Order: sequence, then structure tokens, then C-alpha cells
Amino acid sequence: MFDHALELEQQRLGKLSEWLDPGTKRLLDQIGAGPGWRVLEVGAGAGSIVRELSDRVGPTGSVLATDLDLKFLETLELPNVELQKHDILNDPLPSEVFDLVHARLLLMHLPQREDALKRMVAAAKPGGWIFIEDMEFLTWIEVTPSEPMVRVRTAFEKLFDLAGADPMLGRKLPILMESAGVEDVWLEGRVAWGHRWNNPGLQQFKLMLMEMRDFLAGTGAVTGDDVDAAIATIDDPAWLGMPPMIVAAIGRKPG
Repeated sequence: MFDHALELEQQRLGKLSEWLDPGTKRLLDQIGAGPGWRVLEVGAGAGSIVRELSDRVGPTGSVLATDLDLKFLETLELPNVELQKHDILNDPLPSEVFDLVHARLLLMHLPQREDALKRMVAAAKPGGWIFIEDMEFLTWIEVTPSEPMVRVRTAFEKLFDLAGADPMLGRKLPILMESAGVEDVWLEGRVAWGHRWNNPGLQQFKLMLMEMRDFLAGTGAVTGDDVDAAIATIDDPAWLGMPPMIVAAIGRKPG
């Protein structure tokens, strides 16, 4: 959906990391990810969590970081990290070897998300942790009404539907995890809702609108002018909106 050749995408991924990484790191603390662990990071993106995991597992551990496109990972030169161009739906993974398998904002984009999760669970060793983070549009609301923003949301929902993506996946994660054989699943939802100028979540959303202007207009639910107006709305001091929620689901493979 996003063109990795665009500089805007690199900026957006950076803001996405600023927005989501603090919560991901806190949950890694709760799991206890540490020295000597073998970790699989699926859909590694720009690599901020790969770096975090590399620091945590240390020289006695290892991180396998996979993605369909390694463009933003090529500068990573960490002795305990292996980069692999990989399609989670088709390419093989090691079986029952990882202490932790993590994926963030990946499954929502995959129509065959159940199969992808089962493959991740199969890669975890018995008793290993499965840590999935994904989007939930439940909290995307307009506190200050903005008609262009409402139309943009409708266009996003149509675009996700056309792509077979599910922006409401967060609420379904416990069922998805348990169906894949994960036990003792617990969940947390978080919304990073700070002042607009200090909120990287809103900043990455603005960059995403700039990047996806033509895609959104192509749905017929919104015009390019509507997208431009929504971008201007984000910069309007009088506007206030709540972003989508990120839902984390954490559990363990039996054994």
C-alpha cells in the first residue's frame, strides 16, 4: 500500500516508531525478553524494534528480522541480527526455535492472517512467547467535527476493504490467538493522545495522508481536495481528534 521509494514513507515510519515504540518496549519488559533469547521479528519495517531486541538479547542471543522489503534495514550492521527477505505466507521459517515472536501492524494487512499467525506460532519453541500488536479503529473519533476528516475515514475503510485488510483487527486478536493455539492470552489497548504538536501519532498520520492522497481519492469516497483539507485540519489548533487504538495481544505456545 505504501511506496517504500518515497522519502515520505521513511519519515512516516520514523514517526510511527516514535508513537508506538515506548509501549512495545514496556511490554517487552513485562515479557522479560533478555540476554540469550532467540527472537523472530516479522515485518521489521524501519528496524527500531530490531535494534531494541538486539540490545536486549545481547551477544549470547540472536534476532531474525524479516520483511518483504529490506530497504530500510540495510544500514543495520548488528552481529546478533540476521536480515531475511521473507514472505510470511509462503517462505519457510525455522520450527520451534524462538523464545519470542513479535509482529506489529502486520496481520491487519494480510487477508490470510490466520495462516500467517499459525506459521509464527509454529516457529516459536514450546513455551515461547507470541506478541502481536495491531490496529483497532474503535477510538478513531472526531472530538471537534471535521467533515473532510470523516470522509477520509470512510475512504480509508473502503481502501482497506478493497485490499482485504482489517482495521478492526485489534478487537479480534484474542480469538485469533487462541485459534492459533496460543495459551494464556492477555491484552492491552493504548492510545497515544497528546498535544497535537508533540504527538508523533498524528504527525505520522499527516505524512500518511500526504503519501496516500491519490490512493484515497481513487476510492471515490473522498476527493484530493478533501484529503488536503484533512491535512490542514490536523494543523488547525482548534481541531481535536482521537487516533486509533493499538491493541497488544501476548500469550505463550503450549509446552
